[in-house]
Amino acid sequence: MLKSVGIALGAALLTGLLHSAALAHAQLKNTVPPAGATVATGPSEVRLQFNEAVEPRFSKISVELRGGKPIASEPPASDPADKATLIVKFAQPLPAGSYKVTWQAVSADTHKIKGSFTFQVRP
Repeated sequence: MLKSVGIALGAALLTGLLHSAALAHAQLKNTVPPAGATVATGPSEVRLQFNEAVEPRFSKISVELRGGKPIASEPPASDPADKATLIVKFAQPLPAGSYKVTWQAVSADTHKIKGSFTFQVRP
């Protein structure tokens, strides 16, 4: 009896662990510039680092100046050295102001995640 309870408990635990692993999706780990930061120099790109690889062709990153004015940028691309990092580049460094970054990423397992953050460039 105890042996069958132990086997059932072990099977339930294994099923729970496999289910948790299957539900794990990409998560944003880091941003450059950092979320909420005030930076002294306007960046010429924004980087979003995730905990797993993401698909740049199905991902979006938009940057707006306070008031909703969009900033022109290249389409998101992967960092050649790190497929978990998306980069969006600007034609020139961003001028002083408050910026909002809105993003949507598709992980390698095809799950969509999205979010936003802000940062400021000091005058």
